[in-house]
Amino acid sequence: MLIPTLFLLGLGLVAAIGLSIASKVFYVYEDPKIEEVENSLLGANCGGCGYAGCSAAAKAVVEGKEGPEICVAGGPDIALAVAEVMGMEVEIKEAEIALLSCTYNIEDAEVKYNYKGFNDCRAAMLYSGGSKECPIGCLGLGTCVKSCPFGALSLNNGLPLIDPTKCRGCGVCVEVCPKNIIKLSSTSLRMIGDYTEDECTTPCQRTCPTGIDIPSYIKLISEGKYNDAIKKIREKNPLPLICGRICPAPCEVECRRNLLDQPVAINNLKRFVADIEMENGVWQHPYKGPEKETKIAIIGGGTEGLTTSYYLASLGYQPTIFESMPKLGGIIRNVIAKNRLPEDVLDWEIKGILDIGVKAETGKTMGKDISIGSLFKEGFDVVMFATGGIDSRKIMRGNVDIDESLPGVHLLLDFIVDSKKENKIDIGNDVYIVGGGNSTIQAAMICKEKGSKNINIIYPNSREDIISRGIDIQSADENGIKFHFNTVVNSLSGEEDKILELSLKKNGDQIITVTFDSLIVASGRLSELIFVKPIEEDESDDNNKDVKQITNKWHTLETFKVFPNLADDDIFNLGENALVNDNVAVVKSIGRGRRLARTVHLYLSNKDLETQKNVITNESNIINIDHIDNVETSIRQPMPMNPESINYSEIDRFYNVNEINIGYSEEIALEESKRCLQCGLICYAKTGNTTNANE
Repeated sequence: MLIPTLFLLGLGLVAAIGLSIASKVFYVYEDPKIEEVENSLLGANCGGCGYAGCSAAAKAVVEGKEGPEICVAGGPDIALAVAEVMGMEVEIKEAEIALLSCTYNIEDAEVKYNYKGFNDCRAAMLYSGGSKECPIGCLGLGTCVKSCPFGALSLNNGLPLIDPTKCRGCGVCVEVCPKNIIKLSSTSLRMIGDYTEDECTTPCQRTCPTGIDIPSYIKLISEGKYNDAIKKIREKNPLPLICGRICPAPCEVECRRNLLDQPVAINNLKRFVADIEMENGVWQHPYKGPEKETKIAIIGGGTEGLTTSYYLASLGYQPTIFESMPKLGGIIRNVIAKNRLPEDVLDWEIKGILDIGVKAETGKTMGKDISIGSLFKEGFDVVMFATGGIDSRKIMRGNVDIDESLPGVHLLLDFIVDSKKENKIDIGNDVYIVGGGNSTIQAAMICKEKGSKNINIIYPNSREDIISRGIDIQSADENGIKFHFNTVVNSLSGEEDKILELSLKKNGDQIITVTFDSLIVASGRLSELIFVKPIEEDESDDNNKDVKQITNKWHTLETFKVFPNLADDDIFNLGENALVNDNVAVVKSIGRGRRLARTVHLYLSNKDLETQKNVITNESNIINIDHIDNVETSIRQPMPMNPESINYSEIDRFYNVNEINIGYSEEIALEESKRCLQCGLICYAKTGNTTNANE
C-alpha cells in the first residue's frame, strides 16, 4: 500500500514540475487593459465589429487597431466606457439600426418561385436567384431573424419586421441577407445619402430632385402622424413649406396612379403637413447631432445656401451664411409672386433653418466686405460658395454688378460685357478660359487684343467634337491661342485672396498644375466651390507629430466626385444655368445643397470624396411596370382656392398679394393620402390588400 501511495505522490510531483515548466515556456502575457476593455464592452460576441468576439475586439482596441467606438451594438455609453479605460476621446455619433428595403411580404408580392425544401435564404438564392418577380425581393425564409443575437427581428408572413427598440446595430442581419435589402441606417445617414440600385425605391422617389421618401411621409399622414411626416420630409428637404407652394412636382408625373386615373397630390400633401407645423408654431427637426467646433462659412443665402447650412448644422457643425442682400432667401424672396409664396411663409421657413443652429450675416458681399482670406483668419475651417447665377444678380442687384467674388476669376458674360466698356480690365499675360462655344473664342480674341501673351482654352472633349458643333476655331489657331482638349478643371489653389494655381485633369487621369493671371469661366455662375486649408505635419518629432492647418493657403475640393451624375465632371460644371422662373431650379438647388453638405462632411471626417456605392444615376436601369391590376379608380382631391380669387382675371391674379391656394383641410388630406399605392419597385397595394409598406 505504501509503494502505490509513494508512486502516486511522485507522479503528482512530476506533473506539478512539468506544469510549472510548461507555464514558463508557454506563458503568454495578457495585458490587463484588454480585460478592462472587454469588461466594458457589451459582451454579446455578436461579431458586428468584424472581430471574433469581444475579447478579440478588446485586443484590437488596446493594440491601437480600433477606436473606442468599436462596439457597434453597444451605443455611445459603451464607447465612452472604453474611451475612459484607454484614456482617449470619442466622438459620439447617432446610433445606426437595421432598415429593411423590401416593402411587401411573400403573400402580397408577385411570387416567382416557391422554395420547398429550403429553410435558408442563402441556399435559396444559390438555387434559383429570387422568390419574386422583383429581383431584389425578400426571400422570406427568415435567415436574418434566426441570426439576430438580440431578438430584434421577427417574421410577418415572410417579411422581416425590425423592432427599433431592440436593434443594437450589430449588422449581423446585413451580413447574412443574400439580397442586400437590409442595411444599417440612421437619420443623419439618410439626410446626406442617396438611393442605391439595390433599394426598393418608387418612381416618385427616384424623380424627386431632393430625394424625399414620398411613400413613407404619405403613409404617416394617412395614420395622422403629422409631426413624423414633416420630419421624414426634412430628412431630404428642409424647405417643405416653400416647395409645397412652388414645386412643379415632377414626382407626380411619374406617380404609378397615372397608369389608372390621376396622380396622387404629392406636393399638396407636403404643403398640408408643413402648414400644420407653422400653425402649431414649433419646428420639427429630424436630427440634431452633438455640437462640433468646426466653423463653416457659406457664401449666399438663397435656396442652396440655406439647404447646405441646415444639414451641416444638423450634423453638429457651426455654419454661418453670408448674404449680400438685407434678407435671406435669394431668388425665392425676390422673384416669386407673393400670392404664391407669401412673405410670412418664407420668413417662417427661414427661421426654421436658423432655429437648428445656423447663423446669418446679411449685407455682406464676397469680394467687397469679406474674402476667402479674411474668413479663414476669422477662424472658419471651410468656405463654400452658393452664390447663384448671373440671372439672380441682374434681378436683385442690377445689370451693372459684375461678380468680383474671386480676384482673377471672371464669368464669361461679365467679361465680354465689361470689355466693351471703358473700364480697364487687368487680365495679365497668362489667361485660361474654361469653355468651348463661340463666346469662348470671342473672349480669347479680346484677351489677345488687350495684350495677353499666353491664352489657353480648356475644353472637356476632343478637337473633332468642337469642330462638329460649328465652332470656328481657325481664328484662334491663327492667333496662337492654345487649346487643351479632353481637359477639365480639377481644383484651384491660392494664398490669402489670390488664386495662384489651376489643377487640370487631361484624358481622364493625367493631372497637371499651371499658374495664371486670369481665369475666365464660361458659365452663368461660380459653381459650388468649397475652399479648405491644407494640413501639414511637423515631422521634427516622430513620436509627437504636430498636425496644424496653414491659415494663409487654401485649395478647393473636388466637389463633383460626390454628385451621382457628375462623378467625372469638374469644379465648374455643377451649376445648372436654369432660368429664374424655372421652379425646378429651386428644387434642384435643394438637392445640390444637401449633397454639398455631404461633401463637406466627408472631408471633415477624413473620408474620400466619392459617391455612394451602387448609387442611382441617370444611367441606372431600374425595374418598373407599365400597368397595374386590381386597383379601384379614385378622384384626386383638388386644391382649395381663396374664394375671392376664383373670379379674378389674369391681371388681377398677378397683382393680388393674397395667397390664391389655401391648402388642404385635414379631411381632404386624409382622403387623398389613401390614394397612394405604397409602391415597391413593382409591388403596390391592390384593392382590399391591407398590407402596407414597412419602415
